[in-house]
Amino acid sequence: MNNGIQVIYPRTKYLTLNQTMQEFLEKTIHEFMNYAKEPIQENFTYTLDISHDEYSYQDYLSVVFYVSFYTAGAHPEHRISSFVYDISCDKIITIHDLVREKEHLLSILSTESRKILSKNPNIHDQELLFEGTSPEKSNFQTFVFTSRGIMIYFPEYQIAPYSSGAFKIVIPYDQL
Repeated sequence: MNNGIQVIYPRTKYLTLNQTMQEFLEKTIHEFMNYAKEPIQENFTYTLDISHDEYSYQDYLSVVFYVSFYTAGAHPEHRISSFVYDISCDKIITIHDLVREKEHLLSILSTESRKILSKNPNIHDQELLFEGTSPEKSNFQTFVFTSRGIMIYFPEYQIAPYSSGAFKIVIPYDQL
């Protein structure tokens, strides 16, 4: 059995963030190895690739991971996961935390993301767009804080078919 694993990830000076990222990476690798135990095709290389981007804004450090699994399917499976770390509080921030602080946030994110994404020529299915941007926490759980605003990620299938790819948008802080 052939497997290829490439993982590129940051190390920071923040223990809480490092531990959270390490747990995520270990879980992802373990999941991949379980798939790869029983290859569907012999002499086929299963691959796992993980890369990342980093952003910082005020007291926040954000890391987004791009995960690609290939286990002999029609195409690779892609996932996007993010971690937002509040340096001043030594805490990982989630969409649940943001909604607790601002109860109408989901409605704002929904409205603003629809405005931005409806102009994208690669999005043809308005029903899928509206479902994938409805004001639910699960639709906005992958985000980072950047110097320009909150960047929200929409993985394949959430707002458009796989063939259209994943999407990311930035909503300026003054619109939140």
